Amino acid sequence: MRPFLYAQGTVTGQMASRTFTPSRLVAVALVVLAAAWILSGQLGGHTEKAPAPAKTAASTIPVQRVGVAAATPEQHKREVVLSCITKADHSASAVARASGVITDLKVTRGSKVRANDVIATISDEGRTASVAQAKAALDQAQLDYETKSKLIASGDVSRNTLASLQSAVAGAQAALAASQAEADRAFIRAPIDGTVDTVPVQLGQALQIGNEVATIVDPNPMLAVGAVNESRRTELKVGQPATVRFIDGAIVSGTIDFVSLSAEAATRTYRVEATMTNTDASIPDGVTCEMTVTLTSQEATAVPRSALVFSDAGQLGVRVADEGNTVHFVPVGLVDDGRESVWVSGIEKPTRVIVVGQDFVKDGDVVEAVSAAAASAPKQQPPA
Repeated sequence: MRPFLYAQGTVTGQMASRTFTPSRLVAVALVVLAAAWILSGQLGGHTEKAPAPAKTAASTIPVQRVGVAAATPEQHKREVVLSCITKADHSASAVARASGVITDLKVTRGSKVRANDVIATISDEGRTASVAQAKAALDQAQLDYETKSKLIASGDVSRNTLASLQSAVAGAQAALAASQAEADRAFIRAPIDGTVDTVPVQLGQALQIGNEVATIVDPNPMLAVGAVNESRRTELKVGQPATVRFIDGAIVSGTIDFVSLSAEAATRTYRVEATMTNTDASIPDGVTCEMTVTLTSQEATAVPRSALVFSDAGQLGVRVADEGNTVHFVPVGLVDDGRESVWVSGIEKPTRVIVVGQDFVKDGDVVEAVSAAAASAPKQQPPA
């Protein structure tokens, strides 16, 4: 048995030595490693990640369609525009200075008068008699003074009576002057040169002291009276030229001659007056008008009022689209308020201001910039 077992062990060892040669061991190891690498990828669920798109490519995708308008800085002539009403620089009322009945009325509305012209007369009411009585008293006092002065000079009358004689004459003169002044009050006179605008009385009407008989207006010069707010008051100066435009389109040149130092308590505005020449009386009193005062020019940019927005920090400005259609916020300051747009500072070069859709974009957004008209136009529906 032993020889057989020995022989069998020998054969088995020879076969094992043939099977596990170094070259075969290396080959088996390589196969095992390759299989392990392949299986590790399949069993782990590992998939190769797609390369991330470039950041610059993503940032060029427009996020909003906006309308833009060209805005270019230029020298802007600033203006202060005030709503005004015309007012005659000189107007006055002729009033009764005494009681009585109107016996003569010399004027009607539209009559031209000069200062001190008699425009009405009231009843005498004994004024003429008072003048005659005062004049007689003065004559008597003067006669007494002359007669007794001679006696004083001759020594027949004491010189102590001279003072009383002089006083009597002076009193009589004062009484005569007073009665003459009272008699003159029967005549109602024009206080200024001008045109009679109203006559609220008629012939035969009884008057009391202070009753108005006529209103007289001097149309030259005529004033344009307006009010300016406190923020722009310092921009107006006496002597500045002004242009006054009327509702019928007429334009008249004037000059500012008054800017109030005190504000109206209710409106906190300051009275402004401009004088206009009105020799032909073509400008009536009490009509509405518009006064424009041109100030020194300043570099500014006109933008639509609706384009103004506020930043997150509360700063006033506009949003613009640069050459790459990227949105930027530009802070601005108000320079002037125009009829259709506002003039602002802070825009230093020609740019495109976003006027449609500016509230829906922010800094850094890339937009599709089109003209404001195209952005506002409704989109056409495709045919069915």
